[in-house]
Amino acid sequence: MKNIILLSVILFYSQVLFAQDFGAELLVSANFSQVDGDQLGGYTKLGANIGIQINREVKEDWDLAFELRYSMKGAKKVQDPENPSPTLKLSYDYLELPLLIKYQGFDKITPYSGLSVGVNVINERDDNGFVGEETNLGFMEYGFHLGGTYHLTEKLGLDLRHTYSLLSIRNSPSLTNGPRLFGRNGWYNRLFTVGLTYDLDR
Repeated sequence: MKNIILLSVILFYSQVLFAQDFGAELLVSANFSQVDGDQLGGYTKLGANIGIQINREVKEDWDLAFELRYSMKGAKKVQDPENPSPTLKLSYDYLELPLLIKYQGFDKITPYSGLSVGVNVINERDDNGFVGEETNLGFMEYGFHLGGTYHLTEKLGLDLRHTYSLLSIRNSPSLTNGPRLFGRNGWYNRLFTVGLTYDLDR
């Protein structure tokens, strides 16, 4: 029910932004993700990352951008064919709202950075065929984004982004020797996103 209410608010807000003559871009990407702290390592979990960006110039060469994204994150254990072991796959899907600042002063490249809040909509742990939920996974995620878009044409761009959780995505202390962020143990989504942007206004 909370997800339905949140989605309705987001869609309404998006319609308001469109009505104010903001620019818009479609975003179609792929995530290569891992969860720092789960002891698996490697960007081995592949997932979709799709959405829309609404932007507006706030100062010469500077845009403020608001995004609505569906992002499939998590982690996956890679099997060694010579030494098979129990499988493990973590699937955490989020509805994300990034707020970005973009620099438009370069000819072909637009760098950007910003923060996001995300709502977990799918929580699945596949432990050697036994599927359930990840215990104590938080409902909300707060992330940091850093990336850039290379403009292939006037409308089409190639986008690369790195995203990292600012706070642990688990509500309880990690029992593993995970990474320390400012002296704390925890689990953190880390991912690279590669994809295309399509400008709807040009």
